[in-house]
Amino acid sequence: MKPPFQLREAPTAEIIALLAETTLGTSGARYQHLDVLERIHTADLPLYLSVERAQKVLGNITFCRRGNKWYIRYFAFRSPLQSSGKLTHRKKNEGLARSWVTQFFEDTLEGKFEDQKVDLFYAYIDPKNERSKRMSENFGFHVAGNLVTQSFSRVYPKASSRIQKLVHWEEVSSDIQHRFSKYQHYDEAHLKTPPFYVLLNAKGEQIACAHTTKVRWKIERLPGKFGGILTKVVPYIPFLRALIKPNDHQFLVPDCVWTKDNDSRLLEELFSAILFEEKLNLMLWWTDINDPLYLGVKNKINWGLLHKIIGVSPVDIVVREKNPTESEQPFFVCAWDMV
Repeated sequence: MKPPFQLREAPTAEIIALLAETTLGTSGARYQHLDVLERIHTADLPLYLSVERAQKVLGNITFCRRGNKWYIRYFAFRSPLQSSGKLTHRKKNEGLARSWVTQFFEDTLEGKFEDQKVDLFYAYIDPKNERSKRMSENFGFHVAGNLVTQSFSRVYPKASSRIQKLVHWEEVSSDIQHRFSKYQHYDEAHLKTPPFYVLLNAKGEQIACAHTTKVRWKIERLPGKFGGILTKVVPYIPFLRALIKPNDHQFLVPDCVWTKDNDSRLLEELFSAILFEEKLNLMLWWTDINDPLYLGVKNKINWGLLHKIIGVSPVDIVVREKNPTESEQPFFVCAWDMV
């Protein structure tokens, strides 16, 4: 790479600081990840592409190299890269940065940087974030699919005598692989870290399962027309303040979610029991809009108070690929990728 770009396989303190202080979102929900310091060191085969000037990191794109598909995990830029006093200079900086990053995508797809073959880059963006949407289009990305952000909340989650917490990947791997291995972008890099929660029937057979990741955010603004006001008054609203704590918002993100026969009652029992076991009140489940389980349960479950307030938020799956292909399979969503 040529200056001001740097390419590394480990993050510097300056890169970590940039990612930790970045606020995500725009006119809708805005939030910060509070566990960047821990999570960044668990990235799978990361590659850090940074813009640096005067020993200061102005921007970073973090790639997770997953075979011939690279996931874009972090994308953050400081305002000085985009603004330095004059409009013409700002446009020049933006144009240079965009051309360099675009060239990196092109060269990587052509095999100029890595011995391994790279066929595709992918990322997730909020379709309401016009800046991110425009930037992804400038880099040659297009929308390949859609996810939903489905909340599940309980002020008083119910326990279940059928719930069991597992810590070994081998105890759940066969069912997960059978159900999800054909999904687009399926990858096991972050699936083997416990815990796994299952429901057991009277014969001891697994009839529902979810792998969970605990998350901490600082919420600056909730989604929706009145999200800004709601964020400020949440601490004073009974029940709602049990679900949302703006300064240290803790919740669970499930993946590898399945139930026998796509049974909505099993899913509700599973999610509620997990919240009870973890002593939390909220889950955010990111899943393909065409996932068979989601299609089968979305109108049959009481998703909880938060769902009634904010509804379901869409997420675009954007890709840039060397040879465009089409698949009818849903996209697999790993919880680690979303948090």
